[in-house]
This record gives sequence, C-alpha cells and structure tokens, in this order.
Amino acid sequence: MRVLSLLGFAQASGNLVSGYNSCLVALRRRRIELVVLASDASPGTKATFEKAAKGVPVLYVGTKEQLGAAIGKPARAVLCVKDAGIAQAIMEAVNTRKTEAEDTMEE
Repeated sequence: MRVLSLLGFAQASGNLVSGYNSCLVALRRRRIELVVLASDASPGTKATFEKAAKGVPVLYVGTKEQLGAAIGKPARAVLCVKDAGIAQAIMEAVNTRKTEAEDTMEE
C-alpha cells in the first residue's frame, strides 16, 4: 500500500508525529498537515482527533498494527504528518486507491 510507504518516508525524514499524546500536542500547536487514524482505533480516539483536527484533513488508513509497522514501531492508532508535500502525496494516494476500487466494482 503506497500510503504506508509514504508514512514510512515521513517518519524517516522527521516529518511524522506518532502516538496519542504527542499528536494532540502537535495539533494544539497547529504544526500538523494531516491526521492519519487507524480504522480500528477506538471510537473515543477517533472522536478526540476529529475534534482536535480543526480543519486539518483526517484519513482512516489500515489498522493500528499496519500503521506501527509502516514506521518501524509498535502498533499506533494515530499518526500526524508535519510536511505539506508528504501530506498531499498521502491524500492523493488514498484517493487513487478509492478510484481504482470503484472502477473495479463497476466492471
């Protein structure tokens, strides 16, 4: 999945914040371009970050295990991308994947 590769790149380049508390602090400081939540994050975690995002795009990608593995860490429910270019690339990758899935279903 290209999105997970991009998250790994963001981690390697120092443009990723991971974990619940660290992401909340970064969002409050307005230093985040994209919030990535695991689809299996708890309802409370999802609600907290949807509210805290305040205009920052929120995507649901993979599971906690997949997000953690993508950045070389244990399971993570939330990741925050600091770089606008990487955030844009991730959003485009997600949209491309959805379009491909829709095309497959129409056939």
